[in-house]
Amino acid sequence: MKLRNMKNLPVFSPGQAEVVGQVEKAVIGDDFTLAYLVITTEKGAALITADDVTIGQEAVIISSPDKIKSYLYGEELSVYEKKLTDIIFDDQGRELGYVSDFILCRENKKVWGIELCSGTITDLLEGRQEIPLEQVHFKSDLTGMAGQEGSEIHDH
Repeated sequence: MKLRNMKNLPVFSPGQAEVVGQVEKAVIGDDFTLAYLVITTEKGAALITADDVTIGQEAVIISSPDKIKSYLYGEELSVYEKKLTDIIFDDQGRELGYVSDFILCRENKKVWGIELCSGTITDLLEGRQEIPLEQVHFKSDLTGMAGQEGSEIHDH
C-alpha cells in the first residue's frame, strides 16, 4: 500500500464497532518500518504504534481504543519526509526520476519499495515505476542509485 493512500483511512475499533478516527500520516523509522500512525480523533491528534494496528485495504483496525495514545505536534524523524523527492539515478548515471512515495507491505509493516515519478508525460504514458527497496542505495541526503542486485539500504 502506498503511504499517500493511508491518509484519511478510517481507524476502526471492532470491540466498540465504531470509527474512532482517521489516519493523518504514517511515520516510518530509520529501519524503513512503520513506527506509528498519527490519527485525528474527536479529541484531537493522537498516535497508535505499529504493533497495535492491522492495516486493511480500506481501514486501519485497532483492537481497543485504549491503544490510542496522546500526541503533541512535534517533529518526527520520519524517513518518509527525508527521502521523498530524492532523485534516483541508474548505474549509468541516468536520472530515473524522484521518489514520489513509499510502498508499505501491510502484513509486516515494512517498506518494500519506492515509487518513482519520471515526469508528467512519462508517468501518464508508462505509469510510475516501482523499485524494490533492496535495489536502492541512498548515497546522500538528496540522491540515490538503483541497481539490479541487492544492496545495503543505508549504503553511504
